[in-house]
Amino acid sequence: MVDLGWDDAADVVIVGGGGAGMRAALAAAKEGSDVVLLEKMDHPGGKTAMSIGIITASETPYQKKAGVKDTHAKHFADLAAMAKAAGQPVDVPATKFMIRECSKEIDALHKLGVKFTGPHPEGPHGTPRMHVIQPDCRDMAEKLVKACKKAKVRIMCNMPGAELVLDAKGEVVGVRADGPDGPKHIQAKAVVLAAGDYSANTAMVKQVAPKLKLAEPLRAFATGDGHRMAMRIGAATRNMARVNTPQMRFPGWPHVEPSPGLVGAGAVLVDGAGKKIKTVLDESVLLPGFEDRWEDIFIVIDKATAARLAKPADDVGPGRDGWVRTGKPFIGTAPKVGYAYLEDCRDWQWHHEARSLAAVARHIKCTTGALEKSLGKGSEGPYHILGPVRRVIANSGGGVSTDFDLNVVTPDGKPIKGLFGAGVNARLISFMGGHGYAFAWAMASGRIAGGNAAKHAKKVKL
Repeated sequence: MVDLGWDDAADVVIVGGGGAGMRAALAAAKEGSDVVLLEKMDHPGGKTAMSIGIITASETPYQKKAGVKDTHAKHFADLAAMAKAAGQPVDVPATKFMIRECSKEIDALHKLGVKFTGPHPEGPHGTPRMHVIQPDCRDMAEKLVKACKKAKVRIMCNMPGAELVLDAKGEVVGVRADGPDGPKHIQAKAVVLAAGDYSANTAMVKQVAPKLKLAEPLRAFATGDGHRMAMRIGAATRNMARVNTPQMRFPGWPHVEPSPGLVGAGAVLVDGAGKKIKTVLDESVLLPGFEDRWEDIFIVIDKATAARLAKPADDVGPGRDGWVRTGKPFIGTAPKVGYAYLEDCRDWQWHHEARSLAAVARHIKCTTGALEKSLGKGSEGPYHILGPVRRVIANSGGGVSTDFDLNVVTPDGKPIKGLFGAGVNARLISFMGGHGYAFAWAMASGRIAGGNAAKHAKKVKL
């Protein structure tokens, strides 16, 4: 390699310190590489630390312990059926690869001290496959940080990746990071991009999905740094126009998305003035009447509605299956339990219980009269107020194209030497239906990309 006046050097440089980046760092360190991990925030964790923490997997020890018979082949059949129903093509080899590798993460994370509950049902899968991290992903992220430090990974915070550095042959030989003290050039034998999605990059979202109704991003740090860095050197991308339709989420942790069944069960959505919002929930999409709303929204559940929701007593197992057995709605997918019932919400700051409508009005800061009009005369307490919730863009679905080694590729399919991707910076397949795939792929792709980056680095001479 040519000496370009480097400030530092490492065998492998990881751009992004979320779950995918830390898994990549650990895999590279295990192969004997000297690893630098660049994190744009003041502490690693990224989207992973905000995640529900679900891995949908087959042939796992948790399934076997619960007496659930499952195979990767059955898993693929369910995914293929889901893709067909959604009108999406299925890349058979890539999907089977994802299923195998994501399922391995249950054991891999368990060895790092991460525990799960499950398997829980995960419709429309025909077999319980949802595994939920305990107690939550914040704890898991800290376990990954500790494991990285133990493995001598050099974690550099407040250091967002800015540009990839190429040599005369077009091979990646380093990274420029723009830290608080100015640019820092780090020489690398291999680089892994694991910098998350672009849901907070308004300019990029407008460019790739011009018809999408904009909303505030759930994660302000998700600015697509890895996408931008890869695209600038000619990397291919996939599904960049697939940006999630704005949806309702609780801005406070955990960032639960309300279940589509709540409105049908009788829950009422009101604004800060107590006025009823005439809309319906359908598979996370807020239908007509909501697209241009930016204000705080509250979900009010009265006594009669609460009686129509699933309860812990409805569960038989394996996992939290009461909502499936009874057909009653749950509140939303959530950490620890997989599916949150009303009883679980008492532990979270966005839940408030009130004995009277006047108490509900005081909490929302509206008039009792407005709530009486919105909820109807037959409404009785106790009441549960969930919120505020806000209309947000939670994720973007497009990514950097890679091959099966997680080597980033050009539009003609040729690998860019020295550059690997993980998480959404490794868009290997087009369809990831249901819960638990994006998170699982972040973990699995990080492990694969980090290991292969380290193997590539061994062949490079500085």
